[in-house]
Amino acid sequence: MAASLLKEISNDFLECQICLQPFRAPKILPCLHTFCKECLAEYTKAHSVEDDQIECPTCRCKSPLPGGKVDGLKDNFFVESLKDTVNLHKTLHSEGQDIVCSNPYCDSKGPATSRCLNCDELLCDECVAAHSRIKVTRNHTVLGLDELRGEGQALNVRNGQEHTCSEHTDEVLKFFCETCQVPMCRDCALLKHREHSFTHLKEHSALVRAEVQGQIDKVKSKASDYRALCYQLQNQLEDEIQAEKDIDFQIVDAASKLKKIIISEVDKEKETLQAKNRNISAFRQKLLLPEKDGAGSKLAYLGSTVEFAEKLLSYGSDYEITVVGSDTKKRLETLEAESVPSVGQMPPRTFDENTKMPSFTLGSVHGDIEACELKLPCGHVCGDKHLVGLCKTSCFVQIKLKCGHLLGPCYEVGNVAVNKISCARAHQL
Repeated sequence: MAASLLKEISNDFLECQICLQPFRAPKILPCLHTFCKECLAEYTKAHSVEDDQIECPTCRCKSPLPGGKVDGLKDNFFVESLKDTVNLHKTLHSEGQDIVCSNPYCDSKGPATSRCLNCDELLCDECVAAHSRIKVTRNHTVLGLDELRGEGQALNVRNGQEHTCSEHTDEVLKFFCETCQVPMCRDCALLKHREHSFTHLKEHSALVRAEVQGQIDKVKSKASDYRALCYQLQNQLEDEIQAEKDIDFQIVDAASKLKKIIISEVDKEKETLQAKNRNISAFRQKLLLPEKDGAGSKLAYLGSTVEFAEKLLSYGSDYEITVVGSDTKKRLETLEAESVPSVGQMPPRTFDENTKMPSFTLGSVHGDIEACELKLPCGHVCGDKHLVGLCKTSCFVQIKLKCGHLLGPCYEVGNVAVNKISCARAHQL
């Protein structure tokens, strides 16, 4: 089981992508990416935080940073607990490693034979006996190490772990307050949430699981759309590369036919056309590559989000799913709601050979990306060279007053009546 568990849970899933080390006090962002608390604190020092927002180091999504500090972010109990489970199974299945009792009250520190799921401690035989005698611990769940090594025990152990109330430490969190949207124990239900609507934690967890699974299916469908988009862009990019080679071959062939007539002029013309062809192709590829890379990044992000959600459903305890599930569901809903962009079109690549003999030109290369002449909502012409149908969303035309002073870019200033604005007022703006 350990091999199976370690195979399913990759090291990347349990490692901070900033320090590339196992998570230490992991904090989870709304985009579902997790980092060490200390790493995020250092990241915020090195990167400016505006309006109490932090930019995710992985996907660049902006997330609220309560109070401008990392402390306000949610702790990722799920990843922390899963890391402990994986480490336990590595220890249990490592050969030649002595496993000793980790009970802080044990004097002998003898070989561990069992583990208490409630105390989260490895116990020797003496501590197991003491556990069964003491009133506080006699009802704890204690499993032998051989039993823990058995097939399927990784999930059983996690599902068997119970989380106690931070206020009533002897009480287990068995209920969920639907009014306050928090897990609670029996005492909290009686004292703080008496008039509230609540349900059993297991029932709420089952509901969250079903909702998250539904969103996983939808986002997987969206990922399929992005996969198709990447495939189309890759094909278009390969066609572009092949078109460059084909046209280059045609240019060389045309040059060979004319060389006997005027070799020097033909060679000059050939080099000019090849350079133009390369420039056109390079620019077209430059337009395609970011689209492909962007679609690939989005696909990877969808995949990592789905992976996190699936791991949460597969290995998360009821408490962890309750705490993280809502954010996970919201993130999945956000991703599912996003529309998949269409593949932009470009003019076809062709080469017109000059068949007239003699001639000082080989032909002409077509397919250059022309400046877009479409008007933006503000009324200005786009003017950019881009794939068909992918006009820019912000207009960077500088608005100039009659006095010659610049008011600012159109996307910041807006479509203002320049003639009605005085120079002094413009500077105030």
